[in-house]
Amino acid sequence: MTKAINVTAWRSRVPLENPIKFKWNTITHRDCTVVQITTESGLTGAAVGLNRGAPLDVIVHDMLADSVLGFDALDVDALHTRSRGMHSFLDQTGLLAQARSLVDLAMWDIRGKHLGAPLWRLLGGGPSSAPVLLVEGYELPNETDRAFADRLLARADEGYRAIKLEAAGYRDPRQLLTRLDLIRERRDASELALVVDVNGSWHSLRDAQRMVRALEEFDIAWLEDPFPHHRFDLLRPLTESSNVPIGSGDDATDPEALLQLVTERAVDVLRVDATTLGGIQPTLDVIGAARQAGIPTSGHAHPYVHQHFSFASDAMPYVEAFADDRPFEPSYRLTTGSVYPHIRDGELARPTEPGLAFELDLERVNDWAVRKLERSAE
Repeated sequence: MTKAINVTAWRSRVPLENPIKFKWNTITHRDCTVVQITTESGLTGAAVGLNRGAPLDVIVHDMLADSVLGFDALDVDALHTRSRGMHSFLDQTGLLAQARSLVDLAMWDIRGKHLGAPLWRLLGGGPSSAPVLLVEGYELPNETDRAFADRLLARADEGYRAIKLEAAGYRDPRQLLTRLDLIRERRDASELALVVDVNGSWHSLRDAQRMVRALEEFDIAWLEDPFPHHRFDLLRPLTESSNVPIGSGDDATDPEALLQLVTERAVDVLRVDATTLGGIQPTLDVIGAARQAGIPTSGHAHPYVHQHFSFASDAMPYVEAFADDRPFEPSYRLTTGSVYPHIRDGELARPTEPGLAFELDLERVNDWAVRKLERSAE
């Protein structure tokens, strides 16, 4: 009954109402890969992830479907064993890991639906609600510094106790410091935790140390992703020299790299992403190692997945989420809902629906698809 008989992968482009300007590029849409697996009984499981323009749908179709079709969709571990065997001549990280992550998540979605339980319950089950880290601090067009600060403070008035600011797009970093000062004039760290995300835009340890010193007075919760992934070697010297907590790990595809950050205590907060790291079990492995080391973890976006880790234990204290009434992250529009309507006073209640607790909006997935690839069992 749970044998997988169909694997479909879409590459969909979700438009942004307002472009997001970074140091090196401007984002006008979100490139997403959508994966759906169907079993012989008609049960479906799905996952959505960012692809950054990479052909993850092709990898699912051409390389991973053979590890899924005709096999038990509940046996997630066997997927990884078969894939590693079939592709032993390839690097197991990078794009292959990202694509395999989405297949893994879709299979966990099927497992939860088959057992009639949400993923968080399958992972253990913990608190009934979790505080939200709201990603609100992207710039809006023609917004003054005061208007920017007022917008974030209005979210604090709604009950949010943790807000993230994007910091990679500022040509003059003094503007970021001005905005942080305007926020701290009205909310101190005991009332509002602030996370500053550099989005891997720094390339010099010396420049990073100078900027971190400028951020000390604002008592931020952590500085996020100061360096790109190929410069993880710079994290430990920055963390050791900084009075500001350092977090990193977004979009990493190699669990070993994150485990090394933990063993070397190169970060104060470990960022994880189950849509890139290989799926649920590799993410659990990394979270467990960080927990044993006393290092908290933070999920990178995709609250439809990462909320389940927050509800399974206390290892991931925040659920990172985007507001539906902002144009920053619209990939939730590929589904029939988002976590945002379920947030009350800055807290997200755990879902009761089985599996990953979301469904695809197939009309939108297809409307925004630039490519659709499908394989069925023979």
